[in-house]
Amino acid sequence: MKNVRVSVAFEKIDGVTEQQMRTGKIRPGYSFCSTHMIFDGSFTRKARLVADGHKTRPPTSITYSSVVSQDSVMIALTIASLNSFKISTCDIGNAYLNAPCREKLWTVAGREFGSEKSSIMIIGGLYMV
Repeated sequence: MKNVRVSVAFEKIDGVTEQQMRTGKIRPGYSFCSTHMIFDGSFTRKARLVADGHKTRPPTSITYSSVVSQDSVMIALTIASLNSFKISTCDIGNAYLNAPCREKLWTVAGREFGSEKSSIMIIGGLYMV
């Protein structure tokens, strides 16, 4: 986190304790969201801060990832073959679903934030994974 500009993704709230934030009087409408770091120990040595979205209340709207049925793929390939279309294929090894964070969230900075540890941070501009 030393090399990351924390101010881009987080807004530090000075003079506020975790208990005050939990009451909802300091920033009404904001919910707590815990975070954790994931480290890639391979040659690239990547790290990513992940919001624990699985610990928040589920949204009221339908949230599912649709999957194409085998019949739909067969129909599309048949139509392509009958019309002499060229077909290109690819395989996606990893897919990360990222969407702009619309929720009003706050968290407590962990040790990865260095001198900002234990500070109250408003999460903004992050992408939820």
